[in-house]
Amino acid sequence: MMSPAEAWTLCVDFGTAFSKAAAAPRAAWSRFHPEDVRPLMLSGEEGANPFLLDSAVFVDDDRILFGRAALLRADALAHKRRQALRSFKTLLSLSDLDRALNTGAPASIDPHRVFPMRDLVVLYLAYLLAATERAVRADPVLADADLEHRYAAPAWRGGDSGGLHDSVVRLFGEAEAFRAATGEKILSPQGLSLKAVTDALPRALSQPRSVRLGLVFEATAAAAYTSIGLEESASHMVVVDMGAGTTDIAAIARSGGRMEELPEARVTLKQAGDFIDRVVANLVIERNAWARDAEQQTILWRLLMSRMRDIKESLFADGKAMLRHENRTINVSMRDVAKDRDFREFEKNLQHAYDVSMEAVRDSAIQRKRRGIQTIAVGGGANAPFIQALLQRKPPRSRKLIIESRPATPEWAHAPAFRGNLAPVFPQLSIAIGGALAPDTMLAARPATNPAGSGRSDIPAARD
Repeated sequence: MMSPAEAWTLCVDFGTAFSKAAAAPRAAWSRFHPEDVRPLMLSGEEGANPFLLDSAVFVDDDRILFGRAALLRADALAHKRRQALRSFKTLLSLSDLDRALNTGAPASIDPHRVFPMRDLVVLYLAYLLAATERAVRADPVLADADLEHRYAAPAWRGGDSGGLHDSVVRLFGEAEAFRAATGEKILSPQGLSLKAVTDALPRALSQPRSVRLGLVFEATAAAAYTSIGLEESASHMVVVDMGAGTTDIAAIARSGGRMEELPEARVTLKQAGDFIDRVVANLVIERNAWARDAEQQTILWRLLMSRMRDIKESLFADGKAMLRHENRTINVSMRDVAKDRDFREFEKNLQHAYDVSMEAVRDSAIQRKRRGIQTIAVGGGANAPFIQALLQRKPPRSRKLIIESRPATPEWAHAPAFRGNLAPVFPQLSIAIGGALAPDTMLAARPATNPAGSGRSDIPAARD
């Protein structure tokens, strides 16, 4: 075990639906002890998973809400076509990031027409930073530790990891300035008043705080935690990451202790967990004729969405799920889902994407005169049966490859030190944990300080 005085690395993973964070000693890669891994309890919401922070911002009439409160308010106003801003990970991985950030938010997200997307992203990052800081202070090991910070992200599609990294670091600097100005008020279920935001945000954008932040690609993070305690038994690793908004496939080549991503093996599908949610909900509504009018269907839809995480957990583990509503029993099975036309199309596209990625891996392995390939799934959908079946798939022209699938949760996550709390949620926390464990040689960008004098300072005053 290492003392708190030693240096630690904290990695944030801002996923599509949830943000996560974890810390590990900087020497953990070479001197690994499971009990040194510190997943952070970011959420203080009653009944919520403490390790998962809802990624959401909602602009209300006179307040801005964050996290679970933002989602609840958006759901209550869905009939008015109001929405919370989500999918920050998707936005931050766009190749033309600066242009996307300067785009105005649609009226469904910002009815005041005050905020461009940049402002809302900065506000969410400030909320995430505040939650991270609170979790660090509450951790007896990390409270006084020397922390180096990183974030995990998909490999940028445009290939300009350096330029986009600078833009993201600048956003974090602006967010840190806003967090410092507003304190822990941002973590309140009541959020912040619109006036408080428009008073503090211009200065935060024009005078960002200095932050040092490294970047680790998600595929590298997955390879990092999987490789802990293992000999180099395979030269290549294929990572399938099904989150809420996207399903990403990436591959890592390992040689002489070094890792590099294969850009030609990178594939992204715009269907993932949220798509599965809609398939399941539509299937249930279609098969329950009693929900005939629009009001009944809306009520049933909201019920399903509020319990979808439990429904999918049962579907993936047991092949079926059941819930009760107004003295009715509602059943759905994975077999029914597998017959759905939209799902079959998704599965076909997923298999094709996997085969394309694996072909690039095959070519790389042949070039390196290696045959061993490991496959692993991460993210909230890691345990889905169709994802696990994908890992067992033998793509065309791969007869000479030795493909071994690894479990989504490594054996060390079951260590007694975690008291059974880590293993059940490990697939969702895996990228943050792997990003914290990865040595500096695996980083896509070393810690860089944000440039000063960036952002925008022309936010108009809130309307009365």
